[in-house]
Order: sequence, then C-alpha cells, then structure tokens
Amino acid sequence: MVSEDRISENGHLHAATDVNESPNEFIKAVDELLDNLSAKFSKVSTEVFAKMDEMAQRLDELEASIKASADNSESA
Repeated sequence: MVSEDRISENGHLHAATDVNESPNEFIKAVDELLDNLSAKFSKVSTEVFAKMDEMAQRLDELEASIKASADNSESA
C-alpha cells in the first residue's frame, strides 16, 4: 500500500504515514528535532552575544580614542 501526501480543501497538508509506525517513533523524532533546534539556537545565541560584546568593546575603545583626540586638540 502506497500512500501519498495530500492537501485538503481548506489548504492543510496531510502527510502520508506508514500504518506500521508507532506514535512513539514519531514522538522520538519530534523530540530529536526539537533538541537539535535548541542546540543550534543556543550556539547561534552564544555567537551573537560574543559578537555584541566584541562590538561594545570596540565602541568603548573608539569612544576613548575620540575623547583623547578631543582633549589633545583642546589643550593645543
């Protein structure tokens, strides 16, 4: 028996499933997918925060440099 995905009249996708698949296998697959997405999100989040910290440090250095330049030009 071959089943195919279909789209209902209201536009919803009805995925073909093997009648021999147990709900536990589906739950396990969904849990694995969610775990993978969570790990990827954590990694990206860590990378974004690291870049933000780096940019903040560079802005602080730029601000200090501009202030030092302004102080030097005022005293000259």
